[in-house]
Amino acid sequence: MIKFFRKIRQKLLSENNLSKYLFYVFGEIFLVVIGILIALQINNWNDERKNRNKEYKLLTEMHGNLKTDSIDMAGNIARNTSVLISAEAIQNQLENRITWNDSMAVHYSHLNTYLSKIAIVRSSYENLKSIGFDLIENDSLRGKIHELYAQQYPFVVRMESEHIEEMKYSILLPQLISKVKRIDERKSKPLDLNALMNDNSFKETINLYILTQKGFIGLYQNLQQLQYELIGMIEQEIKIKK
Repeated sequence: MIKFFRKIRQKLLSENNLSKYLFYVFGEIFLVVIGILIALQINNWNDERKNRNKEYKLLTEMHGNLKTDSIDMAGNIARNTSVLISAEAIQNQLENRITWNDSMAVHYSHLNTYLSKIAIVRSSYENLKSIGFDLIENDSLRGKIHELYAQQYPFVVRMESEHIEEMKYSILLPQLISKVKRIDERKSKPLDLNALMNDNSFKETINLYILTQKGFIGLYQNLQQLQYELIGMIEQEIKIKK
């Protein structure tokens, strides 16, 4: 091809036809530029295709991570709700001076239940951070990912770190150790129920425990809603990418 164009140039030069020669030269330059632009466009298409494949794989991974997180969150909500029900049953017994019933032994045992902590699978989010958030084409989806992973997850983890340890070890356990005896793994009983009914410190602890449970259940439910919203958005995006 190069020899072909060279022969044409040489022929035009031998004819001493400057206008034709210049026209040919400009045409040849135009063809070269067009060729370069086409090559660049093809390269851009290939890069874009690779990025979309990366995005599809990452969103698929994140979808799986969120499914796992949502199952953990449902468990946290269920466990905390169960403990809340027991704490409210104890509160009701103490406030209304209800006599002992063996069914209460399970409720007192639940006070020893450790407040749940969320477990977050972050592998897909860490991959996205290393690749760059621009990989996600959909602005709304990118924003929702940031909201959950960079804002809400860290906030709840911080709340757990600041309040759960204190609630468990500094406030609740000292009360239980001195005032409630363990019967077996699933049952506990007050050492002196009548005294406990008049123990304002213990009753205030139960009230605080209830407020803590309700607060974290609300946080977990909010996270669960965000997880479901993000899962739905990812499923829609994956359908588009297929």
